[in-house]
Amino acid sequence: MKKILFTMMILLGISAFSSNSYETDLVGRMKVLEEKAQTKLDSGVTADMSNATTELSEAWENELNTVYSLLMEKLPKAEKNKLEKEQKVWLKNRNIKAKEAAKEAEGGTMEPLLFGASIKDLNEKRAIELAKRYDEIVNKK
Repeated sequence: MKKILFTMMILLGISAFSSNSYETDLVGRMKVLEEKAQTKLDSGVTADMSNATTELSEAWENELNTVYSLLMEKLPKAEKNKLEKEQKVWLKNRNIKAKEAAKEAEGGTMEPLLFGASIKDLNEKRAIELAKRYDEIVNKK
């Protein structure tokens, strides 16, 4: 986990100068991590696949939290309140969707893997969605 965070910090520093798009930089940073995790995901070993999924899910959640914080810094008070409410609803729905995705393997060894993969996918989509919104605000100025 420390290696992932270290790699993300380095890539974040490098990417700060690489483009005018937070979204592009975000996707680039995460692509590196996903390529590293692919070996574990392809291993067929449930524990390896689960570990890789957890690492990616946590990394996407960290990115999601980062871009959420950046947005909150830029938005006027009314928009901050709106985003905060929206995020609470999104979190609740994310967990419901992930539980639904894992239901097909209920009680089996794949249940937590499906749950984790769903959380990762939903975190990824939300992080990219918020990154686009952030880019719209920053690039208007």
